Amino acid sequence: MGFKFKKDYLGLILLFLILFGNFWIWKAFSFNFPIFILLVGASVLAYRFIKGKGKLLGFLFFFVLIVFSQWKTTSPTSLTVLLNDDIRLRDQRLKEYPPVFIKVGSKTLWIPVAHWFEGRKETIAVFRLANNLSEVIDPNLYFFANHPRERVGVSEFEKFPFILFPFFFVGIITTVGSRRFRNYFLSLVVIILLLSLFGNKNELGPFAIFPYITSLSAIGGERLINKALHFVLKSK
Repeated sequence: MGFKFKKDYLGLILLFLILFGNFWIWKAFSFNFPIFILLVGASVLAYRFIKGKGKLLGFLFFFVLIVFSQWKTTSPTSLTVLLNDDIRLRDQRLKEYPPVFIKVGSKTLWIPVAHWFEGRKETIAVFRLANNLSEVIDPNLYFFANHPRERVGVSEFEKFPFILFPFFFVGIITTVGSRRFRNYFLSLVVIILLLSLFGNKNELGPFAIFPYITSLSAIGGERLINKALHFVLKSK
């Protein structure tokens, strides 16, 4: 028989310890108090929703507010406009491509592979979308101050203590089988796609992800601690 805290007290205690025990929430407190309140409310509702105790309407209300706040406070980054440094790097890469051609009889058809990969706006947009996406879904950005891929011109900071990463990972595995996972996951996908489109050039970074990391870490921590307590009591 498993050991569990009565009325899920353990989960709630962990939720609030994680919610107020990270650097990100206090940076939000000093940067923008309304966003601080929004992150607290959204984290609690996200946790209650995935646990099957909160209403979908309340969860979606905070979801819309947090997406709107992220959009309004983020400086949009163009997917196609190249700055001087981007042009310099592009020109360097263009020189590294070998010449590609096809012989047709006595004629030589040159294939502009370098231009297709480095010069076309469509290709530039795809690469930037992929780069934005990789940043948003990279655990290093949230638990390890983006080490070892620190970005030039960006003030990196450890948003959550690295010790919470196992909790977060177990939380993902735990929630996959829950009946509310689909709505929870779809809302997270929408945020990730939007952040990939307009970037996360923001004093707080991609803070719209905060409630998901907090709620999943609390659920994962609850699961791990209950398993550990069960093992200890069973071995006695």
